[in-house]
Amino acid sequence: MVDSISACEVVIAGAGPAGLATALYLLRARPDLRGRVVALEKSAHPRFKTCAGGLIPKTLLALEELDLPLEVPAAIVTRGEAHTPAGTVRLERGGETLCTIIRRDEFDARLARAAREAGLIIAEHTRVLDVEQTSERVRIETDRGAIDSQLLVGADGSGSRVRASVFPGGKESLGRALMADIAVDPERAPEFKDHCYRFDFRCVSAGVPGYAWSFPCIVDGTPHLNVGIYDQHPRATGAAGGEQALMLTELRAAFPELPLYMLENRTQPFRAFPIRWFNPRDSYVMGRVLLAGDAAGVDPLMGEGISCAFEHGKLAARAIAATLEGDRAALKGYDRALHRGHVGRKLRKLKFAARHFYGARHRRFFRLARLSLRAQEIGVDWYNGVRHTDERSMRALVALWARAIFFRAPVR
Repeated sequence: MVDSISACEVVIAGAGPAGLATALYLLRARPDLRGRVVALEKSAHPRFKTCAGGLIPKTLLALEELDLPLEVPAAIVTRGEAHTPAGTVRLERGGETLCTIIRRDEFDARLARAAREAGLIIAEHTRVLDVEQTSERVRIETDRGAIDSQLLVGADGSGSRVRASVFPGGKESLGRALMADIAVDPERAPEFKDHCYRFDFRCVSAGVPGYAWSFPCIVDGTPHLNVGIYDQHPRATGAAGGEQALMLTELRAAFPELPLYMLENRTQPFRAFPIRWFNPRDSYVMGRVLLAGDAAGVDPLMGEGISCAFEHGKLAARAIAATLEGDRAALKGYDRALHRGHVGRKLRKLKFAARHFYGARHRRFFRLARLSLRAQEIGVDWYNGVRHTDERSMRALVALWARAIFFRAPVR
């Protein structure tokens, strides 16, 4: 048995943001489930997680909703710079925070502590091996025994074992990223001096449909840059390792002032990891099993997944609570919400944007994006979910832009 737990109401595979957000929202709504919700974590908190660690304002709104102060070291970003095939774009919103950069080991451990306090049981060092289900129960086979549950949430990342065991489909929706942390002098690095993050989309013209990034971050109390490159739809390049070599070459081209040559000769370690992006053809519920977070799919344009994790967790918790109360249609409602609700609508728009900004005519779309500063401001607010702007209709956003252009009205 897994720590003598053989049966419970809900099992959550994965104790990252999606799994922990599901537990936090569920136990907040149903405190009577305390001690009857179990999360299976293959590692143990605090555990390293390959991730740039950017929290957009939408995520901070979720933390406020859950009454969770951040309480971890963070680098605050108030300015942005993006080099594109059509020129450079800079953005500043009067000192407002565009992004908060944290370390995932610290952030996830903070969430885990809060979830445990709320009544979640976390079984660490426990790997999911297989899943079987009937119309009434789900059996989860792990390397430490089997657990029976009414419902299972697959929140176990882009390489989800739950997804592979229960849901059909291949790997056509998997992107890839390379990432490294580099110690810097905060008095010289613009990311720290100017409180900014930097993006570079010029790699699209070289055959890498994605972007390079440089974020300020704090590692063990020391200023670092988290530097990486995202390939939204990697393809074979012929020679073994050709795809990775191309990504590293483009990363060096984006930030020539950084000692990134160390990545190519392996004197500086880098980490590669998959990113499953949203595919509207996917299903997110199968019987008594539902997917959340990276296992379901995240933003295809930028690969951002933490805000999706909280959004999925909130919706999953609502569907689970209703299912346990006898609503047989609640899980289908969750699947419908991920496709047609504001989360699904946003991800569909980002998939559309990824197809065009990373496509054959990408220069045209980058040129269009540079035409209007007001459109850029609204677009960033929409992407970041500032004041829930991402939940507004496209008609309302266009009307907001028109008022800003023709009547000089503020975009907020």
